[in-house]
Amino acid sequence: MTLRSFRRFRPLQHGFSLVEMLVAVMFIGILSAGMLRIYASNLAGFQRVNDTISSQRRGRWALASLQDDVASIGYFALVPFAHPSGYSVTSGTQEAFMILPSPTPVVVTGPDPTNPAALLTGPLTTTPDELQFVGDIPLAIQATVASNTANTVTVNLLSGNLSDLQAGDATAVLDAGGTQLFKVAGPASGLTVSVQAGSMATTQSSTAGINPWVDTLNIYPATTPVAFYRPNMVTRYSVQARAWDPSNPAITVPCLIRQQAPYPANYTLINWAGVQVDVIAENIEGFTVDLSFDGGITWLRQGAATWDAIVLKMKALSPGGKALNPRDSYNPLWFRNFPCLIRMDVTSRSAAPKAANADVSGQAAYVRRTQTLMVTPRNFGLPLD
Repeated sequence: MTLRSFRRFRPLQHGFSLVEMLVAVMFIGILSAGMLRIYASNLAGFQRVNDTISSQRRGRWALASLQDDVASIGYFALVPFAHPSGYSVTSGTQEAFMILPSPTPVVVTGPDPTNPAALLTGPLTTTPDELQFVGDIPLAIQATVASNTANTVTVNLLSGNLSDLQAGDATAVLDAGGTQLFKVAGPASGLTVSVQAGSMATTQSSTAGINPWVDTLNIYPATTPVAFYRPNMVTRYSVQARAWDPSNPAITVPCLIRQQAPYPANYTLINWAGVQVDVIAENIEGFTVDLSFDGGITWLRQGAATWDAIVLKMKALSPGGKALNPRDSYNPLWFRNFPCLIRMDVTSRSAAPKAANADVSGQAAYVRRTQTLMVTPRNFGLPLD
């Protein structure tokens, strides 16, 4: 037997030692923790950017809707008189144009930012303004005359629906020999529109006695254009709390609301509680309206707590050397005589508070964005005197 036969057998080593495994696990844990923090930070940033874009989109949508309406303030289908009657200029009544600064706090119910699992009910941080104005609303009906009698018009309907007509709506027959304006008795019977009896007694007339409404129609040539309007409608923009979650009606969302109602014959303030609501945009927290008669150098809403306070500031002005008096009973549609810049600030927010938007750990926050629109109504500054 040789010495080699007694050598100890040493097996080959495979894998890592325990120490090497612990070191590797430690480094992987450190790298994973860092990667998770980066991922969480990127995810929070993505959510914040997404909420910001959504908030800005809501604000732009609200401003686009406002722009169309505000640019048309002061539009009337037919105003062949300089000083119309039938509108109030008295404080506390329904005036033809009003900005109501922060009239009523808007109370909403939503997730509590300090405890997102619970609900919190309370007013918005700022109380939004209201904007109200009167005008004639063009109806989406296009037609031409097929035939007519002294008190009916049968039309060729080009677009729209004659069943949308209501008693008191205005119909203008745009004849080359002169426009005739009459009030309809109600929804059309087929394609025939009837004149409302007593249209000539309408109170919307001038101090000179000019009355545009007729009871008896001329005989018009076929294909004479016909236009339809809803006269003397008051449009109101406000922010209201609305319940949008069917699974939890207790949650309410602040929304920019548009409402329309006929101008009251007795001039009393309109009770908007039962008036149909059109939601323009949801998650709108702020709505501020301001006026300027010098191109934006001086704004009248600032520091004014009521419409009366704004009126007092306006009475001290003389745009173009002409005294401005919104309480002049001789000219209740005063705004048609003075070019004016209207500024609207809309503050929108994200759909829900999120921890990614909060600066304090354990809390949630909304993303808010304020956008501004300035409009000069095209019917302001018309020389009616």
